[in-house]
Amino acid sequence: MKLSKITLASLISVILSASAYAADSHNGSVTFKGKIIDTPCSVSQDDLHQTIEFGEISKTVLENGGTSEIKPFDITLKDCSLDTATSAKIVFSGGVASGTNNELLALNGSATGAGIAVERVGEKIKFDGTTPAVPATPLANGDNIFSFTSYVAKLPTPQEGESPVITTGSFASTANFVVSYQ
Repeated sequence: MKLSKITLASLISVILSASAYAADSHNGSVTFKGKIIDTPCSVSQDDLHQTIEFGEISKTVLENGGTSEIKPFDITLKDCSLDTATSAKIVFSGGVASGTNNELLALNGSATGAGIAVERVGEKIKFDGTTPAVPATPLANGDNIFSFTSYVAKLPTPQEGESPVITTGSFASTANFVVSYQ
């Protein structure tokens, strides 16, 4: 009988301790995402969604025709295979500032009178969604890096004798790019 009471007490103890552990447990999940693509290269994950920080820019510098500090960025095509295509081109699009021939991105925010320029090999690119920033360029097997520079500049003078008013404040702007292969 004594053994039976000890066994019963042990069994109750095990059941209660299991319940106590269950009360402290946590459930979670892991989500895995990706995309299988049929292209000769993939864009580096580091370059797919970039943020360029210009920091604080002097209004006076812009008013006198200067620009912000130049900020470089790259678009890297990874693991390229020349089996299906041998060249790539990159086209940019975005909200452009009026009167800039699609060469300056408009600023969103409280700052006005300036825009963002992007250059490749010293030439301003257009944000019209059709003019290639990188014309059809031969690819190499492996990684291919396309380098760009960006800066903030005063908007061009709309008419003779007029000057755009630069107002201070925060800004942001987004340029989208598409890589196509041939």
